[in-house]
Amino acid sequence: MSGTVLYVYAIRAEGPSSGRAAAISLATDAVDRSRNFRSVTAAGLAAIVTPVPLGEFSQEAVDRRAGDLEWLGAIGYRHQGVIIELMKEGDVLPLRAFSLFSSDTMLGRYLEENAGRLGNVLQRLAGKREWTLRVEFDPEPWNVALGRRVSSLAELTREIEIAGAGKSFLLRKKLDEEKKRVSRQAEEQVVSEIESSIVEKLACQTVAESRQQRGGAFPQLNVLINRDEESLLQDLQLELTGRYQGDGVSIALSGPWPPYTFAHV
Repeated sequence: MSGTVLYVYAIRAEGPSSGRAAAISLATDAVDRSRNFRSVTAAGLAAIVTPVPLGEFSQEAVDRRAGDLEWLGAIGYRHQGVIIELMKEGDVLPLRAFSLFSSDTMLGRYLEENAGRLGNVLQRLAGKREWTLRVEFDPEPWNVALGRRVSSLAELTREIEIAGAGKSFLLRKKLDEEKKRVSRQAEEQVVSEIESSIVEKLACQTVAESRQQRGGAFPQLNVLINRDEESLLQDLQLELTGRYQGDGVSIALSGPWPPYTFAHV
């Protein structure tokens, strides 16, 4: 399969020229390991692209390599590297990996037809970056903390303390079963408390992801904040860590990231 398609990394605001394609320089590899980057502009927007072989990046070719994690991971790594370099130059609307267009004409048409919506997203993202707070639960201290945080467990714990040996044994089994039942709800409550603290201090956009949404991984909070507020978030992370460490809860902060979570297009 011959020919090329355009692999699109991100969209940013541009001057008034329409339909113009221009080479650009970035200090990172493109998805095909080249340094071949250019912009396609239309309607005051610019899409940053790399022309790639159709035989390797057609939908059929990508589908065939769906199980090739090494290849997919390498593409994702280089894709993100390009967007991080673009972020150093200004605000961008990051696109997901494997956003492909057949030609400059089709990409320009997409920019023109969606200029209002794309412009609104860029305006919402202006001057902001995404950070992630992963809320981690240490099993043993968290298990103890559940007894304090959940009233039904606290009541069972009090009954166990005054019960005889036989009844105490049965109540402990009931307590273990109840802890399993309420643990997810208690975790969600902790995440909600942390989210409220962040919004109260920074008045920012947040998106919470539960264990279920993350395939069993620890829950996390994605936060979109102004660049000049990032030190406030770092201070708050330390404060929250101190607040919850007695319950076996720690909060890991990472970023800044391209604002994928908030780039709704």
